[in-house]
Amino acid sequence: MTDLICFDCDGVLVDSEVLATRTTVDCLAELGIALSPAEAAALFTGKSAEAAHRALRDACGIALPATYQARFDRLLFRRFREELTPVPGIAELLARLHLPSCVTSNSGHARLALALRLTGLAGHFGSRVFSAADVAHGKPAPDLFHFAAGRLGADPRRCLVIDDSVSGIAGAVAAGARAIGFTGGSHSGPDHAARLRDAGAARVVGSAQELTALLRVEAA
Repeated sequence: MTDLICFDCDGVLVDSEVLATRTTVDCLAELGIALSPAEAAALFTGKSAEAAHRALRDACGIALPATYQARFDRLLFRRFREELTPVPGIAELLARLHLPSCVTSNSGHARLALALRLTGLAGHFGSRVFSAADVAHGKPAPDLFHFAAGRLGADPRRCLVIDDSVSGIAGAVAAGARAIGFTGGSHSGPDHAARLRDAGAARVVGSAQELTALLRVEAA
């Protein structure tokens, strides 16, 4: 039985990862740092801002200036207002969902609030939106899932986590939750499902329609 469904936001609820990767490439280029979209995605996708900056420093020996994150957010938020859409079929899934749910994301609260509002999904979650900013360590640590479950009176071992990132799947497994990999976002490549399985996903679904069928079984 499932007490709580924890949805990641970027790449599960909103189709934002391609926009975020493009913004990363553009902002780094302004600093004279040339990364391809594939390289930027590998370093940054699924990570909190702090972890992404640390990954760039460790991989390339580059420390980003203190002004970088504000510049990134301004450009990304503008692109969100112009281009962001929900993941296909996810609004219909949420409208039919009868199990308790929340958002568990490595993104900051300002980005989450904007993304959910622009895509019309905010009303499905209300205040049940949790960020890596709420805990000491974001995904792949289990802290965020323990925090969300504790706030909502759920047992982490009876939570179902829907996540598109290796870090999210790893964090869910570390928390004792059941992890479902999701590859329905436009950023998912042909090897994405295998990487989610390797991280510990119990199942991988490729669309909101497949996820709806799985959740119907969970609710039965």
